[in-house]
Amino acid sequence: MSSKMQSLPVTITLTRYREPDWLVDECLDSLAVQERVRGEVIFLDQNWRPDYAQAVEARSTDALKFSCLPCEERGICYARNRGIELSTNKFAIQVDPDVILPPLWSHTMLLSLTHEGAAIAGSKIVPKWRGRPPLLTRSRIVMDQYSMLDWGDDTKSVGRIVSAAFAMDIEQYREQLFFNENYGRREGVLFSGAETELCGRLRKIGAKVIYVGSAILEHQVLQGRLNWAWPLKRLYYAGASRRQSGGVPAPSRKPGPWDYLLLPIILPPYLAGYFFGPRPSSETE
Repeated sequence: MSSKMQSLPVTITLTRYREPDWLVDECLDSLAVQERVRGEVIFLDQNWRPDYAQAVEARSTDALKFSCLPCEERGICYARNRGIELSTNKFAIQVDPDVILPPLWSHTMLLSLTHEGAAIAGSKIVPKWRGRPPLLTRSRIVMDQYSMLDWGDDTKSVGRIVSAAFAMDIEQYREQLFFNENYGRREGVLFSGAETELCGRLRKIGAKVIYVGSAILEHQVLQGRLNWAWPLKRLYYAGASRRQSGGVPAPSRKPGPWDYLLLPIILPPYLAGYFFGPRPSSETE
């Protein structure tokens, strides 16, 4: 069977807030060489310029048509919902502009969705550091704040995915696939938990959420986040987000030795956010 016959239909969307062109370029270049998929790549640019839009659209190939559309600055969840609305194929993939995908990543994810009968799938996420990472990154809990994920090499059902990049079965689950816009990053705040809330809703209706360990992407971490202040701020908003979603403070995976060693540093900002931090819903009221 030819590669063309094996290709799967997909709409790939991404958005940026104020990320630099060179960073977005690396992501777009990795999308342009995706193999065994066909469809479109839609870049929703919150910093839209005609010259850059032309450069994006020039990446179009026989398999993937690239387009660049302006997008309102209303937060990451708004942009993701807009991307879902614009998706016209059976499958949709959403990526952040600071990820780099290997050529078969999209095909592997879509095959896994099909074989597992899942609504949404995430993958293994490894860091590409743009500088020397701080000592805090030895903590698994802190690495969660950088949106890194490694649950092994297998495909398995999980409780949630991490939103650096993920795939969805739009055809079957379009009505359920939307992000709560009370969550997610926006001007001046680092609220998290939107993908966790979405996956929780999907599981309640019996839909399957999977992790695909054989698909690995690189998540770039820029110099501005390679300090102690950024992850501690992210932990503060993680606590606030957990309070919003309900439940008691708890790590998303089993802590390691470095988590316990660094606990006196990483726990206080999380608890401060949980007990005293802003509530995501109040930002949109």
